[in-house]
Amino acid sequence: MDIEIKGENIYLKNKVVSKLDIFVVDFINILKKYMDYVVVSGYVSILFGRSRGTEDIDILINKIDRDTFLKFHNELFGMLEGKLAIRVAVKDNVIPNIEIKFIKSQLDRISLKEHKVAQLDKYGINISPIELQIAFKLYLGSDKDIEDAAYLYEIFSAYLSKFKIKHFMDILGVKGGNYGFEI
Repeated sequence: MDIEIKGENIYLKNKVVSKLDIFVVDFINILKKYMDYVVVSGYVSILFGRSRGTEDIDILINKIDRDTFLKFHNELFGMLEGKLAIRVAVKDNVIPNIEIKFIKSQLDRISLKEHKVAQLDKYGINISPIELQIAFKLYLGSDKDIEDAAYLYEIFSAYLSKFKIKHFMDILGVKGGNYGFEI
């Protein structure tokens, strides 16, 4: 897989599109009709080729009003009436699943406002800024999260703003040196 960055877009060329990718794209194609969103956390690393499993796809949205939610819900219900099953998970599985959360913090707002668009074939997926993703994964601190941060840092090193990574790390109170990130 080759990665090319142009402005806010990150192009994934020659990527094998997985069932997980299709699952995410299918869901966000409905979601984006009704609200802005940003995909955060583990799936971002997986999207860029990190080989690991995930139980859920984390998506942040702004708070929405009841009418917007009902329109979104009605479209999902319309799929049921069309004899399609709806779980925000792969059919007959509990994992992976989609977890939608309202934005709760300033960093969540930055993720949504300053998102990047990962271009996967003809599909675009809004993802959190890579610098914020790296800092947040370090903040979470599990082995899996630190490995995600290291993976993203390695594949995007030529494009990253060290200043932004340090800024987000300072906000989250993490030190990069603890994890091999000399920033």
